[in-house]
Amino acid sequence: MRTTDLIGAAAGGLWRQKARTALTLAGVAVGGCAMAFSLSLGIGLRALIDREFQSRPGFWSVYVRASQRGLPVPEAEIPPEKIEVVGQMADDRRQRIRARRITEYQNERPRRPPVALTAERVAELRTLPDVVDVTTTHVWGGRVSLGDVRRDATVMASVPPAKAAAKRLIAGQVPAADDPAAAFVSEYLLYRLGVRDDAAVAAVIGKVIHIRVGGTNDAIPENFARSIGAIPDDLTAFQEQTLAKIAAQLPKAIDKLDLTATEKRALSSLFAPRVKPKAGTAAEKADAGVEGGFRIAGVYRLPTAEEGEGGMADPDAAAMNYPDLFIPPESGNRLFEQIPYVKQTGFQSATIRVRPGGDLVRVVAAAKAMGLQADSAAEWHKSAKREVTLIAAGLNLFSLVSLLIAALGITNTLITSVVERTREIGILKALGATDRQVMALFLTEGGIIGLTGGLLGLALAWGLSFPADSLVHRLIQEQAPEMLVSETVFEFPAWLPVLTVVFAILVTTLAAFYPSRRAARVQPVEALRHE
Repeated sequence: MRTTDLIGAAAGGLWRQKARTALTLAGVAVGGCAMAFSLSLGIGLRALIDREFQSRPGFWSVYVRASQRGLPVPEAEIPPEKIEVVGQMADDRRQRIRARRITEYQNERPRRPPVALTAERVAELRTLPDVVDVTTTHVWGGRVSLGDVRRDATVMASVPPAKAAAKRLIAGQVPAADDPAAAFVSEYLLYRLGVRDDAAVAAVIGKVIHIRVGGTNDAIPENFARSIGAIPDDLTAFQEQTLAKIAAQLPKAIDKLDLTATEKRALSSLFAPRVKPKAGTAAEKADAGVEGGFRIAGVYRLPTAEEGEGGMADPDAAAMNYPDLFIPPESGNRLFEQIPYVKQTGFQSATIRVRPGGDLVRVVAAAKAMGLQADSAAEWHKSAKREVTLIAAGLNLFSLVSLLIAALGITNTLITSVVERTREIGILKALGATDRQVMALFLTEGGIIGLTGGLLGLALAWGLSFPADSLVHRLIQEQAPEMLVSETVFEFPAWLPVLTVVFAILVTTLAAFYPSRRAARVQPVEALRHE
């Protein structure tokens, strides 16, 4: 029997049982649709995770900080005899006990000193593969003054994020990265400095703002008075100087106050003059603090409610929410590094810019290997992709169940067909058909059902992906407005249609195996007697 005759006979047998064949095809089509749909959704969701993370500049940034605590002794440096586990025991129990002995050894030994983010380590970070740039950051609480008004403020020596800074600029211009004397000031700091009107904000551009960082705060009486509400927050420089004179005379007036002897002693010790460090020493320099003046180049506004969320979704925008003013990194670093403590500890943090498409995970691992704290969106990306993969695996399992149910339907259909076509099988065998040819006939019928049902299911899945895509987009955007950059959630790579159809044919052919063997065993004489 030729192949074309075999296919024609198989198709004819299915055509004679139109209703049963149609129902069986429907089952295979549903299973194939479920398989193609779930695979397409799983592939699309994983691709969406990649696009959504990797399309954002913040994804390719690694945020590095000095370690706050020393690292324990590495396991490789522990003497083997100190963590050896003796005795006859199961391997899993030996491993548990060994792990505990390692922990005890590390806890009993002093940790290594904390790792500072020094200029040398920053230079080493710049040499890592795929690293484009490393931007350092000094952040310090200081005292700023504009005219005769002074306020506490958080000063950051860093270049403000260009995109976020341009978006939130309300006066002047974003300072150029190479301008050593330009400051970028928050509108709220200006408000606290007495610059209230819109016209006054515009007029402040070009004025000099003075910054004092470091040093020791001697104003215990001032802080005490503030805590009980006796002094307003908007002191002028002259008022602060006057208050300092009062603070200097206050210890002499304690004996005249209506207090007990114990209370007078406690107050005297509180306001006792502090011993000043010797002139010219590092302690004297640290006690004095350092000062610098910067020209106000621009003013940026406070964040909106949406921008205030920040986070890894838009880390550049979040970086604008913390400081009260930005000063240029080079001149700011020179200012901060005059403080002995800062000179010893290095930078508070640094941002590593990795080349898009580079090995972000390897850069994070290298920074951690130096003993630094390193954070990036890579872990979030990995976690999100793992969750999507698990969801896709569950959907694929359900689609497999659907195909298996369809396979049972095919088996039932072909068994019934064998019973009904016993006489036909007998005639074929009487005309010279072999067992193998009869078996091939019914396997071909199963294959035709799989091919047709797989194609129908694939077409159905592709059609359903359009309304489903719109639904998923709407749901995502309701949860995260203006965050979605992907155009589709479903993807149909070239191999997916082939896999769907081939798998459907394989399942249905295997389902036809038992009925085909039963048909091949029919004896011609008995078949011809069958009514």
